[in-house]
Amino acid sequence: MISFVVLHYLVAKETIHCVDSILNNVKGEFNIVIVDNDSPNNSYTELSNYYHDNLLVTVLKNHVNGGYASGINFGYQFAKKEYNPDFIIAMNNDMEIVQSDFCEKLFSIFNRTNFYVLGPDIYSTSALKHQNPEKSTIITIADIDEEMLSIHKMQKQQLRLKIKSILRQSSFIESNYYKLKLRFKGNKKQAQELTNITLHGSCYIFSKLFIQSREYALFPKTKFYCEAQILDYECKRDGMKQVYSPEVFIYHHEDIATNAVEGGYAEKMNKKYKRVLESLNIFRNLILQDQGK
Repeated sequence: MISFVVLHYLVAKETIHCVDSILNNVKGEFNIVIVDNDSPNNSYTELSNYYHDNLLVTVLKNHVNGGYASGINFGYQFAKKEYNPDFIIAMNNDMEIVQSDFCEKLFSIFNRTNFYVLGPDIYSTSALKHQNPEKSTIITIADIDEEMLSIHKMQKQQLRLKIKSILRQSSFIESNYYKLKLRFKGNKKQAQELTNITLHGSCYIFSKLFIQSREYALFPKTKFYCEAQILDYECKRDGMKQVYSPEVFIYHHEDIATNAVEGGYAEKMNKKYKRVLESLNIFRNLILQDQGK
């Protein structure tokens, strides 16, 4: 049995597209748990009505929007208690699965690797790139301090942000930005299986080994950002094997939910900088606590 936990916020159309892609394409024994992260519109009711007669889908309301980790943990704990699954797949609502043997591949990869956390090949249809595994790792106090210094520098570049915000109002520039970026930087799918690397936070596949040893999926104190880095740190600290495998793949139509609420590019980036710094401080305190300081 496999449980898909899909985190929903505001945009019912995207959540339906994600859930229906699983229902229509994926073969095997599974259930789907939709977690509405306290959306301030009527999308929870819309989803509840839409899937009312579907026995494979449960729609839950998280009455406190504590951010990404809170919503994922809410669904993870429900799935763990209600279904006792072999795998829990925690994912954004802006994703799409078209691979029919997705579930079959999970069992095959697990039997070969005994992973705790698996990351699939994730292809961003907006950024036009493969997002797994992450290119960099933050694992020490020094790494965190360096990242915080870099963000503080970016916060001071408000003119640059305003220019970017104006340029991105052009649909032509917006649609061709990533194409031009790829032409210069390039981005290839990681074709080899890798272990103990930082996995992208938009989709995690937790095995029975992880589920049996953890009451929560993601460190519960963060609201936005750094979930991937903290999970990577915790896995390495606790000896939980992480695996990236190109045998399973997902499309990521990213940032639709955040773009629906964040406003323009400059406003979005300034909010992001603030939230990342908050999460980095939480991460820093976790490491210091582990070190007994």
